[in-house]
Formats: sequence, C-alpha cells, structure tokens
Amino acid sequence: MSRLRAILVANLAVAIGMAGQGFAGAAGDRPLAAAAAGPSRAVSGTAFFVDGSGRMLTARHAVESCARIVVAKERWRVGARLLALSDRFDLALIAVPRTLGLSAVFPRSATPRVDDMVFAGSYEALPGMKIGGGVLANARVTGTAGENAPGHLAMESSAGFGTSGAPVLDRHGLVQGVVSRRGSSGRVLAVGAAEAKSFLSANGVRIEQDDRPQIAASGSRAHRAASLSALVTCLQN
Repeated sequence: MSRLRAILVANLAVAIGMAGQGFAGAAGDRPLAAAAAGPSRAVSGTAFFVDGSGRMLTARHAVESCARIVVAKERWRVGARLLALSDRFDLALIAVPRTLGLSAVFPRSATPRVDDMVFAGSYEALPGMKIGGGVLANARVTGTAGENAPGHLAMESSAGFGTSGAPVLDRHGLVQGVVSRRGSSGRVLAVGAAEAKSFLSANGVRIEQDDRPQIAASGSRAHRAASLSALVTCLQN
C-alpha cells in the first residue's frame, strides 16, 4: 500500500491526532502518524507487541476514532481490537489474535541519559534500515523531561510520519519509550518507559522486564525493532 509523504499529511495528522485526545500536547506539536492513500480515509503508524498474547502498544492519536484498525506485518494482515486509551499520555493498547514475532522487553530499572544513542523507526522504514549489518542507532537523547512535558523522552531524530507508536530502543534492545510527536522545537517526544509500563500494568498486561542486553553489543537495533513491530492502520470510513 503506497503512502503520501506530502505536506498535506501534517495537516491531516494534526487534525486527527489532536482532536479529542487526552494527553497534553503543547501548541506547535505535530503527531507523527501518516495519511494513507486509498479509497478509505486512513492514518497509519507503528505498533509493537508487548506480550505473547497478541497485545500491542501504539500511539493514541494513531488509533482513536477508527471505524476499523488493521495490523500488517510481512505477509500477515489482520483486524485489531482497541482495548484501552490512556487519558494522560499518547498511548493505546490494541490486540490481534496472536503475536507475530517477538514481544518487547522493558527495562526493570535502567533509564536513558542525555547523549545516549537510541533507535526509533517506522515499521515501513525498517526494511531499508536492515540492509547490510543494520542500523545501530539513529537518534540522540536530549532530555528526559521532554521539553517541559513530564513523563516524556526528548530526542534529536529524523523520524518521519508513520513513526507514531514505534518503540525507542536503547543499546541493549530494551524499550525506553514510545514515539508520540515532534515538539515545537523540532525534537521528537516519546512517552517514557515508566509511563508505558504503568499504563500496561493498569490494563492487565504482564510485560517482560530485564536490564540485561537483548541484543549483542554490535547488534542491529533495526532488526530488533522489526521483530517487535508492525504497521497499524486506522480506517476512518
């Protein structure tokens, strides 16, 4: 399925993402969901598996107000159910019949520091990032308070539309955040791991937590992200 990358995407994504949302987005923030081409009005983002039962975490603005939610990964394309929306952060819990790939591992206590190199990419961009040895990192942590947005991780990143809901992976392959939007200063904001874990726990999801590396020191985080992630599309009519 082809996707538009033109400037009209920004307007559509903002209109959809900011309407009726519960999280506090600052003026000038731009959600990173992408408008999808086709006969149906649609927005796409990224989601990732958080347990072995098919439950997935994504950005709230990517899946709220949908007539239907579809998850696609490799040759699979399945309908998804919306289970929960966070009223504080840009987070949503959805479910498909089964986990397609690996489920994420969250840090037990490890936290990112300023200048740490991390990885975040949209599901559709991951194939290109896996070429050769794969991408190790593509973003730098600039703050853990998220531009006066408590509970967020701020990053210098070239993440584009479609990255909403993608996992932010540290050098160990652990999920340190969930991509939300680009802030007014141009930095990408991700909901922090602690907030994501609290949301999942409150909705009965038993996640795996570990501070030990999930990938080799020279392992590709792009490959790790691809094993966890899928394309999520919100069909609005």
